[in-house]
Amino acid sequence: MDQPLRAPWRAMIRYVVFGVGIAAALVLLSLVLGARPAAAAPAPAQQTLQTHPSQQRGLVGGPFGWPDARTAAMTAFARWCDDNGWTAVFYGIGAETAGVLTAQGWATLPVAEDADFDPRTWTTSGKKKQDVRTSVNKAAREGLTATWSSWQQLPASTTRQIEAISEEWVAERELPEMGFTLGGVDEMRDPAVRTLVAQDPEGTVLAVTSWLPGYRDGRVVAWTLDVMRRTPAAPNGVMEFLVASAADRMREDGVERLSLSAAPLAQAAEGPQANDGVQSLLDLVGGILEPVYGFRSLLRFKQKFGPELHPLVLAYPDPVALPAIGIAVVRAYLPDLSLRQAVALARGRG
Repeated sequence: MDQPLRAPWRAMIRYVVFGVGIAAALVLLSLVLGARPAAAAPAPAQQTLQTHPSQQRGLVGGPFGWPDARTAAMTAFARWCDDNGWTAVFYGIGAETAGVLTAQGWATLPVAEDADFDPRTWTTSGKKKQDVRTSVNKAAREGLTATWSSWQQLPASTTRQIEAISEEWVAERELPEMGFTLGGVDEMRDPAVRTLVAQDPEGTVLAVTSWLPGYRDGRVVAWTLDVMRRTPAAPNGVMEFLVASAADRMREDGVERLSLSAAPLAQAAEGPQANDGVQSLLDLVGGILEPVYGFRSLLRFKQKFGPELHPLVLAYPDPVALPAIGIAVVRAYLPDLSLRQAVALARGRG
């Protein structure tokens, strides 16, 4: 390393180690300095382009498509990864899907809980939904509106405000928007996606959510919450108002499921501890990201709506790959994390 760069690097390393601890420092520094795990595995035809396949880790979600073809697809994919020196890790998959892998000797541990409910029968009544009910009534008194629309059908003045809100959100955190299981403004522009925008009587955008469609036999039967953004000046309860408004809209449309999605690396209750090493590593990763991205507070927000909770797990074949698994999880969410941003992440945790 060139002499002029040594002092800043040493200062940064000391800062991270003393600020967040040795274990967290190793994870953060590995993200910037170490071998970079892949967020998703390439197609078989692309494998010849990898110069060091033994250093790669594939972090993927579960399969989709015809149910009777999923078991064979997962098994073949895992075998292909192994044949090419990869370690396949399935992240955020349901218990039924994970059963295919545990039957083959894989281990699992919970990493999130998916939250959903049936909007056709959901109401704001009940003690547990008091906060939601209060927020809806407050929004009505203040004249707030909730507009359900595709991005293309929104007025240009509205989309410009949404873009500004998102840019301000990113700037405040000194970190990029997360990817992998989380979307952003680019995904909101998809014609199949719907936005739900909260505005005051003057037309000022206060908050926005986006919703991803779920299909069965070519018909939308479910919507999944993706993006959530609000202005600093938005009144308390505006997000609760938007989700409740979405439920009302979906009830009218006969939609069967409203999914609040899963807060990554957050659980409502303690789940089974498949392996202390993996659990400790993921707890560490979640702890590093929590102060900046607030996964656990997001889960508490979703519980206000009284949803059904479905555990999602991480399935892994070999505990030897634990360090790479932890790094791959963060890299999947933050693939372009820079040195400066890694230090900002450490500062947020300290």
